[in-house]
Amino acid sequence: MLINASYFANYAKKLSMETFELSKESYTLWDRIRKELSLLILLVAILLFFVGFKFVYFTAIIVMYSLLLLLKRNRIVTSISFDDQQQELHINYYYFIFVKGKERISYSKLNYKLSMKRFGFGAATQTLEIFKGKILSAELRKDGKWSWPEEKTSAICDKVSTIQNSKQD
Repeated sequence: MLINASYFANYAKKLSMETFELSKESYTLWDRIRKELSLLILLVAILLFFVGFKFVYFTAIIVMYSLLLLLKRNRIVTSISFDDQQQELHINYYYFIFVKGKERISYSKLNYKLSMKRFGFGAATQTLEIFKGKILSAELRKDGKWSWPEEKTSAICDKVSTIQNSKQD
């Protein structure tokens, strides 16, 4: 009887959470490897062409690129859930290509910014940035690498804006 009660409690909790997910086909393991390591391969090729194989330079490139992959802007956000009972936002993501991570943001610390951002030499794309206080936690792009569909991004933006407005009242 106790098992059934906990099962139904978890089921009710999942029903109370509003979840937005990126389709699994858009961030397969091969896509993550190919898109994230293409710059590293280019840097190594340039290094080999100009200076040949020098262990110190090669190690420095690998270390710098690893640090670059650990930046929060390079997270691949896979799902965002709004838990109105706990007053929390749950973010699931990949970082460093293979490692899964989770972050919880209480509604009281939740901030956001919707703006046009330029990545590299490409055109500007609309980006929703989600902050925990003043620290960046997630970045959802409508175009480009790891892009989210426009309707999901708009729905997330509306939900976050509703939470933000209710905090100010």
